[in-house]
Amino acid sequence: MIKLRQLEFKDIDYMLEWMHSEESKSIFQKDMSNITYEMAQNFINNSQGDTFADGYVHFAVVDDDDEYLGTISLKNIDMENSCAEYAVSMRTKARGTGASMTATKAILNIAFLKYNLHRVYLNVLTTNERANKFYQKVGFVFEGTSKDSLCIRGEFKSLNWYSMIKEDFLSEVK
Repeated sequence: MIKLRQLEFKDIDYMLEWMHSEESKSIFQKDMSNITYEMAQNFINNSQGDTFADGYVHFAVVDDDDEYLGTISLKNIDMENSCAEYAVSMRTKARGTGASMTATKAILNIAFLKYNLHRVYLNVLTTNERANKFYQKVGFVFEGTSKDSLCIRGEFKSLNWYSMIKEDFLSEVK
């Protein structure tokens, strides 16, 4: 069974595994290969608790053995406009297992039922076919493409934007 819990220091080596992967270099604007053990520790320290005073919440996605499979987050939480940005990064080991789907449904439950948000949104590189298919499968609605919106290592990349509205999510859950 997949569940969410607070990030812990024992997760760091697994976090660095996906951060330092070749794939991460091609899909993230920030060069994650420069993330050190100490930087990951600071990230974990700053993500403790279940509050979003700083506009974000981060959780570890773990399996039955409490092994870290990835990080899932709500970022840029805006209570005035009742929305937040969704983000997920999973280890290669977790792909194709349903872990991302289960974790995504769990974080959407938190967003819509615990925090009472109206809208959760995300953006993803247009070239990341696997992720685009996943977001559509989960039920995120494609809103459009923002052309040449990121410059990743000197190359401009376009982003697809998706969102999920609370009432749509709740109708899917029933």
